Amino acid sequence: MRIEDVERLADDTAEAIAYQNEISDILQSNMTAEDEEAVLEELEELERQEADRLRLDLPRAPNGVLPDKEIVEPEEEPEEEEKETHRRSRNNPMLA
Repeated sequence: MRIEDVERLADDTAEAIAYQNEISDILQSNMTAEDEEAVLEELEELERQEADRLRLDLPRAPNGVLPDKEIVEPEEEPEEEEKETHRRSRNNPMLA
């Protein structure tokens, strides 16, 4: 491992620790009613933006009545004996 990689890793770790400490300080502090209200308003706005983004990403579903479709059962596999008979009949030419 190169010394530059070690230094970059140490810098990234220090930044992550500083960010974690900042979050911890925010969570431990007492918020006033005004601060809490502002945070809740911002959260609502972010949720609204995310909901709008999700609506744009999703395809439109049909909103009309779909036609009834008949369910077709798959054909059963022929028994092993029937398969063998079919193979033999293909290999034997028919006499006229």
